[in-house]
Amino acid sequence: MLRKLAFTVFVLIALPALARRRAVVAPGLLTHEAIVSTAIRVADRIAIDPEQPRLHWENAPFLDGLVLFGDELQRESNPAGARLIERAASVILDSDDDINDVYWGDGTAFGQAALDLYRVLPPSDPRRAALLATLSGPMSFAEHAIRATPKTGTPRDPWWIAGGFGTRYWQDDMYMVIPWLAMNGSSRDGLPANELSRNLAYEWIEAYVYDHRPASSDPREVAVPSAAARNGFFLWDPDFALFQHQPEWIGSKDVFWGRGNGWSAIALMRAADHLDAPYSGTQYPVVLGAPEIRGLLVRMAASLKARQTPDGGWGSDLSHPLDCPVAETSATAMMTFFLARGINEGWLDRDAYLPVVRKSFALLMRRVDARGVIAGIQPPGTGPDCSRIISSDDTINVNYGAGVWLLAASEVLKVF
Repeated sequence: MLRKLAFTVFVLIALPALARRRAVVAPGLLTHEAIVSTAIRVADRIAIDPEQPRLHWENAPFLDGLVLFGDELQRESNPAGARLIERAASVILDSDDDINDVYWGDGTAFGQAALDLYRVLPPSDPRRAALLATLSGPMSFAEHAIRATPKTGTPRDPWWIAGGFGTRYWQDDMYMVIPWLAMNGSSRDGLPANELSRNLAYEWIEAYVYDHRPASSDPREVAVPSAAARNGFFLWDPDFALFQHQPEWIGSKDVFWGRGNGWSAIALMRAADHLDAPYSGTQYPVVLGAPEIRGLLVRMAASLKARQTPDGGWGSDLSHPLDCPVAETSATAMMTFFLARGINEGWLDRDAYLPVVRKSFALLMRRVDARGVIAGIQPPGTGPDCSRIISSDDTINVNYGAGVWLLAASEVLKVF
């Protein structure tokens, strides 16, 4: 009787676990073929909600992941590459959401995918001009948010900022705004070399690394980083070589958010790649240039290397990696993309960081099941909370998780 009872208990416990294990495809070796087939499965699994597809920040990393991974496949003459790129193009160019009147950073994030698409399309493709036209609204937002004060400009819709001036000062906006500004301002790879956009990229970076908030009792004025002088560091914490998420957390040593630092790392990495001309604006007398940004990123990489979780990724809370031992997928994919790009571009030591990338991408491969569904993506609105690294609500749009997975794969293909 006891044996029967013990066997019944074993079955009740073990079978669900085994079923879950069977749903996940064992990645085996990190071969080129395995990475490509898994990435295509991930890409084909995701559908984009047709309602305001460009303005949903959750879709922006996925669109860019389609373009960058598709571009890698095209280099290999894989026909799936063109198909992925065209999927992104159809959303960016054929949607009818109101991007001309966008008034928050999240709604501009599609610009990164738009400019990557501009870069990979042939110079004779007429869609390139249409892609640049989509940046009119985002450019208007980016300039107003960083420069317009209550004394110099009129307010915009105050959905995020009370009074209609300034920025949120969230590290999310580093990813949402900075990369496409730098790319639009670059002449690299035939990009437009827009001087205003380049200057705005420098100003957004400067305002998030250093504190340029004016001394004022008016919260509308404080929301605009209009002070010329640097008043110490802002979201960047030089002691930890990580970014805080928001001003309220500055000085705390216990709330370094995984995905948030992924936003920051990718934003500055892409900006450093494209800031190929000096700052010519007047907002600040001194700004961080590409070499200084790259130096900051090298320090950030070392900090992340020391905070890898036992399972090979990065947790939602980077402050306590041993107390947060299960990696969060979107943070892990972002860090993998960041570190793999550093290896590929030569500003990170290959011998030191290749084992880190191998371990983290092996984890990412294990997170994908036979259908292309990715596990362990922290839902929006959570922050550094290790108890919430899984979205079990199908109504939540976690396309950003699949997007950054594809970004990581696009660089890992070059590493192995």
